[in-house]
Amino acid sequence: MAYKRRNYEFEKRCQDIADGKVITVTIDEEGDQVFLKGHGADVFKEIGETKTQRASHVEPDNAVLRLVFHAVRSLVSDASRIAAWTRTWRCLWRVNTKPTAGYILPQRWRNRQEAINAEISFLNNWFVEGENAIQACERQKG
Repeated sequence: MAYKRRNYEFEKRCQDIADGKVITVTIDEEGDQVFLKGHGADVFKEIGETKTQRASHVEPDNAVLRLVFHAVRSLVSDASRIAAWTRTWRCLWRVNTKPTAGYILPQRWRNRQEAINAEISFLNNWFVEGENAIQACERQKG
């Protein structure tokens, strides 16, 4: 039987990030900032113009459900009751970061909120570490 040591410090950091207690901001050579829009990110509105674009999707793992999910979500607003209903589906969820990192996380979650927490953690690492974040994710998989 293999024993896998838990990294409680890493898990706590991930939870703090998911809870909106930590905002990771990356600033490039031109002064452009990249960060996840969420709780606490409103402070950046005062800096100037912001451009918001989707960084990833938390979506059903099943291909048919995924097609239905994206078809429905393309027809309704994110704040609609129908969109809220799609978030309650009892299925396996995956994190698709193709809009930014071009990577689908290898893990699957039964709880959508846990997938969202993993999404936030991965993206914050991606913004700072780039390809190293994918390699770290691959190591965790094993």
